[in-house]
Amino acid sequence: MTEISDWIYRISRYRLLGSRCVKCGEVTYPPRLKCFKCGSEMIDYQLPRRGKIIHYTSVKNLPERYNRFGAYYIAIIELDDGTRIFGLLTDIEKPEVGIRVEACLRKLYTYGEEGKIIYGLKFRPVID
Repeated sequence: MTEISDWIYRISRYRLLGSRCVKCGEVTYPPRLKCFKCGSEMIDYQLPRRGKIIHYTSVKNLPERYNRFGAYYIAIIELDDGTRIFGLLTDIEKPEVGIRVEACLRKLYTYGEEGKIIYGLKFRPVID
């Protein structure tokens, strides 16, 4: 990954930044340069940080870098603007369809001999 693409990836990862097509209005996450529906230019689009769980599943056969965290949940989340994205769930014992969630910054994994920590967005239940 180049420095520039890595930087763009990190910005979208931490800020929930997507893109919106200037012609047809299609919203994507992570961001894209061209619309996959009509081929037009995309502009930055700040996605809402809250939404609800549409579907979820538990992941038990873990990749090595996640192994120390134990099983986890991944969900399809419908954000408040209707955009659907995949997200890791956190701070939740048993997810349910329809639960309101919000994006939060959490540790994803540690790798390398130097123990580099990678952070990213996960979704936790909304506490009103």
